[in-house]
Amino acid sequence: MSKTPRNTKVTVSVATYARPALLLRAVHSVVGQLADGDELLVIAWSGDDESSHALKEVAAMDSVRVLRSADNTVVAKENAAIDLATGEIVCFMDDDAAARADWLDRIVAWYADPSVGAVGGRDVVRTGDRGLDEPARDIGRVRWYGRLIGNHHRLSSGTRDVDFLKGVNMSFRRALLPRIDERLAGPIPYGFEIDLGLHVRALGYRVVYDPAIVVDHYSTSDYTASGPIAWKVNHNQTYVLLKRLPSLRKFTFLAYTFLLGDRNTIGLLRVPFLIVRDRWTIAAIAPHFRGKLAGVRAYARSCRVPSEPGGA
Repeated sequence: MSKTPRNTKVTVSVATYARPALLLRAVHSVVGQLADGDELLVIAWSGDDESSHALKEVAAMDSVRVLRSADNTVVAKENAAIDLATGEIVCFMDDDAAARADWLDRIVAWYADPSVGAVGGRDVVRTGDRGLDEPARDIGRVRWYGRLIGNHHRLSSGTRDVDFLKGVNMSFRRALLPRIDERLAGPIPYGFEIDLGLHVRALGYRVVYDPAIVVDHYSTSDYTASGPIAWKVNHNQTYVLLKRLPSLRKFTFLAYTFLLGDRNTIGLLRVPFLIVRDRWTIAAIAPHFRGKLAGVRAYARSCRVPSEPGGA
């Protein structure tokens, strides 16, 4: 491991669950990039027996700390890292990713600019799908009416300011980083990256996407809009955008998401086409609308109790 000191101390957070082989690859890709004073926090659920041997191995490495969470959710694990991080920069990477050799140096270099509050980059998804190599024009944006555009995994040219980053490859100034909002639903809280990015933007800082900051992503996620977590995705996206958008745009977003939506959060006008063309069932469609309504209620509750623990 490199012992070259940096002027800026870094904390890297990797939350994990039941993927010991992937975890070891992730940790080994990062530890060689840590400088004197940096730290890598690996956060695991206290009941994750499957990872016990891998956790013992990484705990014995220099500059690595293993934390245990009582709750097996990404929110609980990442908040544990945020609470205990000592670095001026906090970086997040998933346990099913591997950082390229210059990942940390490229991230840290951006923070020499005091206007930069968050930095992230591309995740090269290792699935063999050649379609992922098609270039993208827009990355990490929230349209004025609330449509989300991700594309952090796609090819692009040049750095750019964005609205949000991707959780597998993102970093923040610790002084600007809130705890992840505990109102977000699900073990994997879709939308928390959007919440954090818009939070930093609202503080007046830049959120930078640099495609040269790369992790290889051996993703095991298999989300489909007709799948079992559609309720959580709709809940979280609705809640986060109502929480972060200016007042007038909140109403525009509600009209958009309930009437049209996107491929992950379908609206009423899409329903006839999905039923006829793609043979969707009512059982698959209903969670989208239940999730949106639950997201509206969660936002209303947050307005009544703004200081509830875990809010950003």
